[in-house]
Amino acid sequence: MLKHFVIITPEAVKLNGVNMSHAEQGNALLTELYRAHVGDYPKFFKMDTLSKLGFVASEMLLKDEGEERFVPREDRAVVLFNRTASLQADTNYQATIQDPENFFPSPAAFVYTLPNIVTGEIAIRNKYYGETSFIVMESCDAQIMARQLMNAFQDPMTQSILGGWLDCTDENHFEARLFLIEKQQFNNTKSIEPALIADLEIFESLNYKSLNNNTMDELIYTLKQQIIEALNLEDMTPEDIDENASLFGEGLGLDSIDALELIVLMEKNYGIKLQDPSMGKEIFKSVAVMADYIQKNRTK
Repeated sequence: MLKHFVIITPEAVKLNGVNMSHAEQGNALLTELYRAHVGDYPKFFKMDTLSKLGFVASEMLLKDEGEERFVPREDRAVVLFNRTASLQADTNYQATIQDPENFFPSPAAFVYTLPNIVTGEIAIRNKYYGETSFIVMESCDAQIMARQLMNAFQDPMTQSILGGWLDCTDENHFEARLFLIEKQQFNNTKSIEPALIADLEIFESLNYKSLNNNTMDELIYTLKQQIIEALNLEDMTPEDIDENASLFGEGLGLDSIDALELIVLMEKNYGIKLQDPSMGKEIFKSVAVMADYIQKNRTK
């Protein structure tokens, strides 16, 4: 099993399976982690969200490893994977060139419109001169990832890999699952791929378990944020919503169109598909009731 791994989502941080304390969520969480675990690399504040995520996750991972830092080495590769490439940075850059009448391309945003910039940020920080790769694929597939990691180990110079899944759709929706693996963990080259597949499949299930084990308070707060975003309640904050108050009628005042949005929200964010929309009448009584249903039925 992987000895050193870190999981970061907008609501949860785990290092080697242990919950790490934090006060913030979403994009603010990354800044909090930077200040708590790094603090000496101001370039962090120029990075896009994907690079910030990879940077703080790698810093926590490498500090936990306990080896000497910042010495040149060619024996460590950085191999990362995701589904959305540099989508958030692409979107931000597109906004600067969208309007022909207000056409001001942003060089600062353009820099981060390649996903492999994050591997470069990690390698530069740590003086790694081995392979750096960022592979975009349809889903987090343990077999494909293991095959690519095995390929990296074919280089006799590569003895360890900082690897994993690193995805970000926007500044408040992201996921990091990074780990360190050593070639010496495996009996021989032929055993690397099946052993890696087994490790990564366990790691993937461990991540979903960690998400499902978020406290109810965290889930309720996240759900409030998602409702505000889905229903375009721009002037509201999570603190404005009483989790025990009715979502419809005299409570939040939602209507039947909003109920459809909530159905989409549950399927998109939690993998819950309501076969019978009339079930929403009971599920959407309040945020607290909705959160309880999600906690018991979520698939992601």
